Amino acid sequence: MSNYLVLAIDELKENYSGPEAGRVFHEFASFCDQQLQNPGNIEDYQRALKLRQNKEAEVRELEKLMKSATGGKLEQLTNYKHKAKTWLNLDDAEFNRLKSDREAFLERSISNYLRALAACDDYDHDAVRFCALWLEHSGNVKVNKAAQALLGQVASRKFVPLMNQLSSRLLESPEDIFQSLLFPLILRICMDHPHNGHYQILALTRAKPKDNISQARHTSATKIATRLKADPSSKPLFTHIIHATTTYIKLATQKIEKKPNLKPVLKSVLARDTYSKFAVDIPSWKIPPPTMQVEVRADRDYSGLPVIVKFHPEITIASGISAPKIVTCLASDGRTFKMLFKGGNDDLRQDAIMEQVFEQVSNLLKKSRTTRQRNLSIRNYKVLPLATNAGIIEFVANTIPLYEFLMPAHTSYHPRDWKPQYCRKAIGDVQTKSREVRINTFQRVAAQFKPVMRYFFMHKFNGPDDWFSSRLAYSRSTAAISILGHVLGLGDRHGHNILLDEKSGEVVHIDLGVAFEQGRILPVPEVVPFRLTRDIIDGFGITRTEGVFRRSCEFTLTVLRNEAYNIITILGVLRYDPLYSWTISPLRMKKMQDQVEAAATGIMDEGIAGAGSGKKDEESEADRALTVVAKKLSATLSVGATVNELIQVAGDERNLAVLYSGESSFNILFPSIVDWLC
Repeated sequence: MSNYLVLAIDELKENYSGPEAGRVFHEFASFCDQQLQNPGNIEDYQRALKLRQNKEAEVRELEKLMKSATGGKLEQLTNYKHKAKTWLNLDDAEFNRLKSDREAFLERSISNYLRALAACDDYDHDAVRFCALWLEHSGNVKVNKAAQALLGQVASRKFVPLMNQLSSRLLESPEDIFQSLLFPLILRICMDHPHNGHYQILALTRAKPKDNISQARHTSATKIATRLKADPSSKPLFTHIIHATTTYIKLATQKIEKKPNLKPVLKSVLARDTYSKFAVDIPSWKIPPPTMQVEVRADRDYSGLPVIVKFHPEITIASGISAPKIVTCLASDGRTFKMLFKGGNDDLRQDAIMEQVFEQVSNLLKKSRTTRQRNLSIRNYKVLPLATNAGIIEFVANTIPLYEFLMPAHTSYHPRDWKPQYCRKAIGDVQTKSREVRINTFQRVAAQFKPVMRYFFMHKFNGPDDWFSSRLAYSRSTAAISILGHVLGLGDRHGHNILLDEKSGEVVHIDLGVAFEQGRILPVPEVVPFRLTRDIIDGFGITRTEGVFRRSCEFTLTVLRNEAYNIITILGVLRYDPLYSWTISPLRMKKMQDQVEAAATGIMDEGIAGAGSGKKDEESEADRALTVVAKKLSATLSVGATVNELIQVAGDERNLAVLYSGESSFNILFPSIVDWLC
């Protein structure tokens, strides 16, 4: 560091802007960061800390014994204490040296990451690593002072992707130096990039405080909102977004009786004032559709964005317990936006954060030439939490759920096959029996329930070119999401949560709230790494899993392994997000799977008991989740061997036969064994 990196900065001769300066600062920060993450250095530090603590305890114990000792016993204890103190001084000096080194590396890493971000745009990904370090050491005064000198020089747009994690750390604490830096940073993001900041702040102001910390967060977010309303440059737009989101929440939470094939006129299902807001007021406020992807602009000029012109006069009530409302609006550029307004007990923040992770990892796939050439990326959609009980989800255009295609297709193309209800009953009847009986029953039912996925491409795409390109897109997108889903432990993958694009053939996965292996703690655990059922394989064509799918899986896993550090860094920021839950809630668990007699009830009760176990449990779950992800990205096995093992496990009938059977009155809404047969 002294011989090369410090001298490299001197060679800049205080010319601290431009790509050359950015590279110097980035290399300096990366070197210091590597020293912090070096396992040997961490082990030395922890060993020195433990030796020092043990010796301190020994000295205290000797001092206690000396108080009651006399004569030769006292002299002996005095000698022991003298030796122990000598070792304690040596251990203390070693610990302080290692601690001083770590603090120096940490401060230099923080400051040089910020300098690299301020110097040029070539190292914008450093913002993620800076925030991970800053949030981890938010209570360290030296770290905050290192950030204080340079944070204001970095463009606010570079922190926009981390708005969720930064805003969740807001607290009302005027004397805290970390909060004195965080508050103006978030305010700056909201002022410079309103469409990427206003909604998050309003969601925090609408959250009901449950304890002192959430009350402090609410107070701080309210202060930012007050500042935005008081500033002449931000007041008009912010005020309109406040009124619009209030109306959106009313629609999302409004109770509507669900009737089959009901398409009510908007005016008839909404209160008069709510209808007026939608039909007249919202278009007059000239605000963009809430689910529109607004690219962050360096010039901070968002005046030319498309805005809502009008709403479609009808809404659709989607399936589901909360009966979400599907609303369509027309923008000034001619595009239409379908939005799903969802109210209820589900916290959409979990889905929003996982979509954020998927988007950032997908960007890593786009950077690699091998995956970019094959269009191996993940389709994303926007999730916008408005409050703890309401939010808006982008309705992915031109898609249908996999389940909605497969069920009618099975009846149409194989009318003599067993009916889905009969298959479900046959497998549900043996759910409590031995594994061998369940496997035999599954195989018997599967023989009478043939796959039909191939017909999707034959009938949706005209001509051999379209047929081939759509099937290719299907195979590649399935491979990419399968490998990424395995790495991130994505669960709850059933026919309702996988969409098929009728224009391109790609698959789009939705409802990403069950991640980091949370599916393994369900009453009926998920034991497959990703969905690879007979119908999924049938769509790959004559080569099945041995052609495009396998090669695409290998390319995807190779890139993810190469980008392991960046992926762990992205997930590391979540580690310090107090609003992200690393454990599945009992409510969501119950919605996903019914309690299966006494055994499942026991598991459910355990989940409820653990739901309020506090911050330490969340921290241990976060550590476990990140460790599992890191292990999956390690090169323990070759890429080919790893992919081969995953394909075998995912398609093994012995695993598919013991998955959740869906025997309940809600089997239309939740995953069933028919999904796994498909």
